[in-house]
Amino acid sequence: MTVPLSSHRRLTVSAALIAALTGALAPATAASAGPTAIRTRTPAPDMAGVVAALESAMANGAPGAMARYVGPDGPRGRAVGVRDRESGTAMDTRARFRIGSVSKTFSSVVLLQLVEEGRLKLDTPVNTYLEGLLPDDRITVRHLLTHRSGLADYTDAMFNETVPGFEAVRNRVFSYQELVDLSLAEPRTTEPGAAYAYSNTNFVVVGMLIEKLTGRPVAEAYQRRIIKPLGLRATAYVHPDTRIKGTHVRGYLHPDEAGAPLVDSTQQTVSWAQSAGAVISSPADLNTFTSALMRGRLLSPATLEAMTTVTPTDGTNTRFYGLGLRRYDLSCGTRVYGHTGTVQGYYTYAFSTRDGRRSLSALANTSNHGAANTALGGTLEAAFCGKRPAPASTARSTRPSDTSAHAPLPAERDLPERH
Repeated sequence: MTVPLSSHRRLTVSAALIAALTGALAPATAASAGPTAIRTRTPAPDMAGVVAALESAMANGAPGAMARYVGPDGPRGRAVGVRDRESGTAMDTRARFRIGSVSKTFSSVVLLQLVEEGRLKLDTPVNTYLEGLLPDDRITVRHLLTHRSGLADYTDAMFNETVPGFEAVRNRVFSYQELVDLSLAEPRTTEPGAAYAYSNTNFVVVGMLIEKLTGRPVAEAYQRRIIKPLGLRATAYVHPDTRIKGTHVRGYLHPDEAGAPLVDSTQQTVSWAQSAGAVISSPADLNTFTSALMRGRLLSPATLEAMTTVTPTDGTNTRFYGLGLRRYDLSCGTRVYGHTGTVQGYYTYAFSTRDGRRSLSALANTSNHGAANTALGGTLEAAFCGKRPAPASTARSTRPSDTSAHAPLPAERDLPERH
């Protein structure tokens, strides 16, 4: 039975549960990111810089792009280009779209609520709950949520050739077991717990856990535990229906061959991803979701602290991963939490500050074109760090100053990128 949101947040969490939640996440490198993280003066968002990032995404192959920022002064939306190439309809910040791997944070919230309810434990082997599913009893629930299981990402082989791979699965309906079997047919990437290695397989197994423990489809868990309590009217788990209902953005996939025409990838089952990436939402709903999560409306303080306890994902010391949640450390010292999303035809960013007071969601309606994804990431710097001061002029300087440029972080890889 789902605990109502109003009472769920008032749960008293025992010391033992706190210890279990925040347990071994690679202690030597874990970076705690609670409310005591870096505090700096809150800058005004540079909306001109946001637009510049959106236009840069278009210059790098996206038919359109949009972003919606929410801060103490309310929401601000910006859109460029088109959401439908055939009709020429302008991009619209009220439109729905496929959010790809941002779905993983939805799945993590549901699973962590089940942890709070005593239905499972993070450091217990997955095979305790799904007997015989995995070939290694050392793989724990925590390993799934932190991408440290070593389970191969079946999408690497599935989309080795981007458009043929997509067309082969566009209308196909997979079972969870079929997706796990595809992963198990490949060599494992690491020993359990040894290193971060992003894999959609992890969150397919998370979906299996949710359905086993609740006895209901994952769609119902999202609806009862997140969508309905937060009033997310434009958000739904859509599988295996291929349509996006209502006003929506059409997605366009870049083929691997340079100069080849874009492929309209809007209609698809997304059955190849399911609980790893089949949610549809809107900019406003994503703002609400990330802010509510960070404000503690979905998880207890101890669980949220565990979720935001992160380890590095690369050598830049700016990108980290917790329990189904990314953290980016921006140039101004601000830390933002959320997730990126890549699904055929769509790049998504959905992030919030740790106090939940500021959030940004951004979309470009293309994929398989990493430069567009990186450019879209520039919206984070512009929105959360504000306008950069003009560099001091010198007698030797001959270059014009650029007061609005924001260097984006390199794009995260949620699906194979060919460009």
